[in-house]
Amino acid sequence: MRVLLVEDSEYIRNQFVRLFADVPFVSVVGHAVSEDEAVDAIGTLSPDVVLVDLNLQTGSGMHVLRRARQAGFAGKLFVLSGRDPDFYQSLCERHGADGFYDKAHEQAKLLDDLRALSEASRTSGVAGTSTAPDASDTSALR
Repeated sequence: MRVLLVEDSEYIRNQFVRLFADVPFVSVVGHAVSEDEAVDAIGTLSPDVVLVDLNLQTGSGMHVLRRARQAGFAGKLFVLSGRDPDFYQSLCERHGADGFYDKAHEQAKLLDDLRALSEASRTSGVAGTSTAPDASDTSALR
């Protein structure tokens, strides 16, 4: 599964690269630190999954979600944030997110969901398609 990291903190980006280093079904294909860079990278790299932070150097992760969907991106958009999920999760979903994860405390959940998505894409033969489980529907992932 091809993953794009949209995170402006080099420290946090490196943490996720290390997290995914030993995960055989995840390949980090690139990263972006700003809204425009992220939208360009989505179009150029064609990732299966984009992990998006809401706070970026320039622009907003929320705008990345909206612009990616407007451009026809059909892969999964997962938000990584430290913001209050009670407020931001539904807002992100309205902008096109497929899942919302607390980047400090839900890394294991993210890995579980990526594993389920990878297994579903192997079964269907196409990564990032609508036949893969919806990460916001935890019943499909457990």
